[in-house]
Amino acid sequence: MRSARVSFCVLALAAAALAACGDGLGKTDGAVDTAKAEASANDVEPDAPETPDEIDDVDAAIDAPDAPAVADTLSVGVVTGLFTEYSVPTPLGGPWGITTSSDSALWFTELQGNKIGRITLDGAITEFTVPTPSSSPFGITSGPDGDLWFTEEQGNKIGHLTHDGVFTEFPLPTPNAHPEGITRGPDGVWFAETDANKIGRITLDGVITEFPIPTPSSYPSCIVTGPDGHLWFTEYFGKVANISLTGTVAEYVLPTPGSGPVGITLGFDDNVWFAEGAAHQIGRSTRTGMIVEFPISPMLASPVSIVARIVDSNLWFTEQMGNQLVRLTTTGQMKSYPIPTERSFPGHLTLGGDGDLWFTENIGNKIGHLAPE
Repeated sequence: MRSARVSFCVLALAAAALAACGDGLGKTDGAVDTAKAEASANDVEPDAPETPDEIDDVDAAIDAPDAPAVADTLSVGVVTGLFTEYSVPTPLGGPWGITTSSDSALWFTELQGNKIGRITLDGAITEFTVPTPSSSPFGITSGPDGDLWFTEEQGNKIGHLTHDGVFTEFPLPTPNAHPEGITRGPDGVWFAETDANKIGRITLDGVITEFPIPTPSSYPSCIVTGPDGHLWFTEYFGKVANISLTGTVAEYVLPTPGSGPVGITLGFDDNVWFAEGAAHQIGRSTRTGMIVEFPISPMLASPVSIVARIVDSNLWFTEQMGNQLVRLTTTGQMKSYPIPTERSFPGHLTLGGDGDLWFTENIGNKIGHLAPE
């Protein structure tokens, strides 16, 4: 395991953000090399064979006793215009990933606090400690079973959490894989193994399969189910790709070199949209890899997460350096909504059961809520 390693989705953008803001935190160990993977534009790679790394993790799973939950805390929301912000009970918890679950609450990871948090629409927060110490819970999704599934970036595991606080952890076959993005797929839960250069799948009963990515050291980051039933994911060194349920990978080179794509989502136009954090752009890809990029103005915005909102059929994304949420139409028009807490370092966002936008503030240590006009 790398010393003091910070995840790709956080580090690459955080380093630039903190340096530009003049923060005195200095460099973080484990920063990625800036060399780009070589590939041909819109190149479709040959089929990637399914690896033999398929294990039945029912035997290997670590069943943890009920984790002691912090008593429900009704966080008094601070209302500023269209925003309401709720402080996370654990100091320096570092909320990062967020999702809506079948209980209508929002669930989030605490990257530094090593906890999974739950917040209701009225601001009641409950926290559950992950059994593996210093596991760095990162991405989180609601699985087909209605429970929460999350990645342990440093713990090198996939975690499962019931609504009443029972954890099960599944170790990955590949050591030091550093899983990050995770999503519900057609046949289980899929995730990106950033350092292993693989895409993984876990069934609800714990069977894990890993699929190699053709481009070496591609650094897969975030993942989503696409319009074709395949899983689409970003490769930080300049590609967007998809993988079939049997492991066939197609990769598409982005027009802007070194664009650093991270967050990815399915739009209501049946295209895949993604945030190019290093290039300060939003990209769009058809299912055949036709790519269009939309520059953000002003520059140095560092978009990281993106979702499609049902109510207005627009795309919404977070800007880490810009410290705001932005609405994007499918034709490229943007409108910004500055976050009240300065330098909050917004991470991921999702749609709540109220149809509004809920997001994490990693440095601000808050959960934010935006009810657009």
